Amino acid sequence: MCFDQLWRVEAGPKGRVCPQCRNAERQARRHNLTRARVNAILRVQDDTCPLCGSLGGDPSTEGPSWWHIDHDHRCCSGPRSCGQCVRGLLCKGCNTRGLAWYESLTADLQTWDHVNAYLTDPPARRAEAAVLFHGDLSGVRLRDGAFAEWRSNRPLSEPFPP
Repeated sequence: MCFDQLWRVEAGPKGRVCPQCRNAERQARRHNLTRARVNAILRVQDDTCPLCGSLGGDPSTEGPSWWHIDHDHRCCSGPRSCGQCVRGLLCKGCNTRGLAWYESLTADLQTWDHVNAYLTDPPARRAEAAVLFHGDLSGVRLRDGAFAEWRSNRPLSEPFPP
């Protein structure tokens, strides 16, 4: 449950889930990810877009935007992803315009080191992007950085205090 959304909690078939968590889980399922895995990827990305560094949100049809899950379309071209081809979580502009445009360029024009580094070593494929900490298990990290303050870096191997 989102700690900053306690007043908006709605009962759902799987228990009490706030609308933002429900939207985040729906998006994650389309890419065969769990909310905890998405939180772990965002932890590795420092809760920012790995391409432009933005933190702020943007409106979407499902309410406040969460993140856009970037995956390699050469692997999965349909509306769903296998999850193995997920590269990271991007802001709307970088996902829909920036990276899509950059990947459409010929190889000799793809000269931006920062973007090439992202494509070569995407945050989601790094070992540290696994669900490792208690902070990965709870809440949903929105694009406003709301959860960066309370995120627990206590390893899952250590019990969480009551």
